Amino acid sequence: MTGTDKIKPLLIGKSAKPRCFKGIKTYPLDYESNKKAWMTSALFEKWLSNLNKKKEFKREKVLLLIDNCTAHKTKKKFNSIEVEFLPPNTTSQLQPMDQGIIQNFKILYRKEVICKMVNDIDEGRSFSIG
Repeated sequence: MTGTDKIKPLLIGKSAKPRCFKGIKTYPLDYESNKKAWMTSALFEKWLSNLNKKKEFKREKVLLLIDNCTAHKTKKKFNSIEVEFLPPNTTSQLQPMDQGIIQNFKILYRKEVICKMVNDIDEGRSFSIG
């Protein structure tokens, strides 16, 4: 891994089987659900476990820098992933996700998915977002 590797984003929704995914076999993201569509400790640990199983993560160590949200706490140790937390009560200068990165990521990601869908339709290819 070079630090430029990308993983699928995790989307947390309220519905276990959203109608918008009906008929779609593969997604360009990982999807989980709960009543409030919030990250929980259980979801976070499941996500980390799934990352730890990926073959590209087994070859090298990965450092994951994370904010200090209580849902991000885990006591489980992973072979390939080391989790480090940013200091508590830090300003948005230390936590770039507070500077609009999440909002910009969502906008750009949706744009890329829609452009791919339109391109597939224009080219006469079967529709796929996976």
